[in-house]
Amino acid sequence: PSSSYKPSPDHLKSLASETKCENIYQGFSDCILKLGENMASYEEDDRDEVQGLHTVCGYWDEFHMCATTALWECQKEAASIWETLKKESRKIKFQGSLFDLCSPNSSQSFSLTNVSNFVVLSISLMVTWLNL
Repeated sequence: PSSSYKPSPDHLKSLASETKCENIYQGFSDCILKLGENMASYEEDDRDEVQGLHTVCGYWDEFHMCATTALWECQKEAASIWETLKKESRKIKFQGSLFDLCSPNSSQSFSLTNVSNFVVLSISLMVTWLNL
C-alpha cells in the first residue's frame, strides 16, 4: 500500500530554510577572500593617505554588501557567524575598527599607519574565519 504521508507546512518551511542556508559559509568565505585579495593588491599600490583611506573603505563597503547578500536569507545563521567573529576580533589588540576608519563622520586625518594596521587586522580576521 502506498503511504499517504504529507509533511506539515512547518516541516516544509524548515526544509526550505535549510536548503537556502546550506551555502552560507561558502558565500561568506568568498566575501572574506575577495576582501583579502583587494587588501593584498592595495599594499602593492603607492597611494597618498586620503586616496588610501578611500580605497580601503571602498573594499570594506564591497565586503559589507557581499556579506549582507550572502547572509540575507539566513538570519539565524548570520547572527551566529557575526557573534563568533566579534568574539574572535575582541582577542586582537587593535584600536579602532573598520566601522571607525570608514565612518562618514571620521576625520580624514587617519595616518597610513592606521590603514596598515587595518590590513593586519583584516588578515587576522580572515585567518580566524577560515579556521572556524
